[in-house]
Amino acid sequence: MKRVSLLLAICFVLGLVMVNAAQADEYYGGTIISGYQKVVGPYPSPFFDATKKLGRGLLNMGTAPIELIKQPIVEAEKGESVGEFMTGLIYGTFAGVAWTFYRELDGVYEVVTWYLPSLEPAITPEYIF
Repeated sequence: MKRVSLLLAICFVLGLVMVNAAQADEYYGGTIISGYQKVVGPYPSPFFDATKKLGRGLLNMGTAPIELIKQPIVEAEKGESVGEFMTGLIYGTFAGVAWTFYRELDGVYEVVTWYLPSLEPAITPEYIF
């Protein structure tokens, strides 16, 4: 269990570092200009795409268990009565398990294929937060 916790913590920290490094953008007049665009031009580099994808995958792998907490709360807040609240908690627990596996598998997919040139996320929302 300690190894799994350590692996999740490492994935989380590396994901935050990689995503922030890939998204080192500046705002000029309401337009986002990346450091790469200032030097080369309007097209992001393949390295920019790869690091963003790798960071997103690591972050999703590290934060996937948070879905177990998030989904019951989201579903319970939809209810207006006590019965709907309890139903939301029960349904949200199952939804949390499903979303955890979905986000974890998406993270694994993006880490394994980080070098491929697609930047579109396979999951919506892109990050859990």
